[in-house]
Amino acid sequence: MTVSDCIVAGKWYIPEYIAQRDPALANQIYKIILPSEEVSDKLCWVDSMDGELTNKIAFSTLSGAGPKMCWAKLVWNSYIPPSRSFITWRLIHNKIPTDENLRKRGCYIVSICCFCMQAAESSQHIFFDCPITFKLWEWLEKGTDQALDCSSCLPLLFSRMGTGSKLVQQLMNSAIIHTIWVIWIERNQRYYSNKKQAMSTLFNTILAEVKVSYNLCMATGNPSMQDFKVARLFSIPFKVKRVTLSQEIIWQPPSGDTVKLNCDGSSFGISPSCSIGVVIRDANYAFLGAISRNIGYATPLEAEFCAVMVAIEKAKSMNLLSFCLETDSIKVVAAFSKDLGIPWKFRARWHNCMIYCKSIICSCVHIHREGNMVADALAKNGQGLSPHSTQWWPAPPPFLISLLFRDSQGLPCNRIVMV
Repeated sequence: MTVSDCIVAGKWYIPEYIAQRDPALANQIYKIILPSEEVSDKLCWVDSMDGELTNKIAFSTLSGAGPKMCWAKLVWNSYIPPSRSFITWRLIHNKIPTDENLRKRGCYIVSICCFCMQAAESSQHIFFDCPITFKLWEWLEKGTDQALDCSSCLPLLFSRMGTGSKLVQQLMNSAIIHTIWVIWIERNQRYYSNKKQAMSTLFNTILAEVKVSYNLCMATGNPSMQDFKVARLFSIPFKVKRVTLSQEIIWQPPSGDTVKLNCDGSSFGISPSCSIGVVIRDANYAFLGAISRNIGYATPLEAEFCAVMVAIEKAKSMNLLSFCLETDSIKVVAAFSKDLGIPWKFRARWHNCMIYCKSIICSCVHIHREGNMVADALAKNGQGLSPHSTQWWPAPPPFLISLLFRDSQGLPCNRIVMV
């Protein structure tokens, strides 16, 4: 028996002996939406959103997911050269070829720190315990007025995580990694070439390297003394975030006999439980109905697509022949106009919706979230519903009255942008 044998007149027909033997399987099959027109089969890659197999997905599948290190993005990022990050990475794994590590490999040599000439050389000593190199960390602490945990490498990096503005975090992170690199380069100069540089030269090298990292990072700071001190130490322009108000966002009703359906998706949690909201209004601001639905586990993008499909299916059941869809998802608007980026799970359902949209007057436009507040409230209300349940309101629910009134009066919502 093939799948086509279980489809009759575009609907599922499960033989009785299968339905009686495994009712749960039969129910799952009945929930699968079939295309209303014949569509060619297509191989879909399960781990891809749109079903397309890319080189990136193929590589990650074949190589497997490696262990995720919480410090990885602190060491490897776009604003620090890889050669500098590599030294820090080796230090974290205790793979720096110091005398201590060379002895572990069988190289029995006389060991002494080439900075202080008082102790045996080890990674812990030359980077954190040596009184000479420790002056670099003291200079960094006092110059930026930042507390640093210089006991070892990872505490040093983590001590700056989540502290201060994004600009301060990136500058301090780059300063730490560049300081480690400068210490190692100076160690090699003294160890192999017997050349010694003054501490002021090392300070200037760190400053120059941090300036390069600043030119590569796109972060901005906050108008605070902390940001000012860090910027002053590294002699960089003190640019801060400024709050500017963009154009006022006002919800516009449709024209003529067109009906407008505003859609939105909502997700909550690490393994997101998603919900959707749809509100239907006409040219006279009249409320024609609203939907809240909990769609269970889904990605945020799948929730946005689901909201639009529910809106189209509701418009079809209401026999609407001219309507406009509004969503704050640019990807959904692109999929509607170009038929690209559609999640493979919704392929048949989306195809059915598009067939109906092409038979009537229908459009899909983007609206900023500030103009989509009613649908947003409905989507958030769906979080309180049981999974895969739907609530329909023929009249405005109490939590929507103030938002509907605001839209009907043409009151604007300011869209705040940080620049």
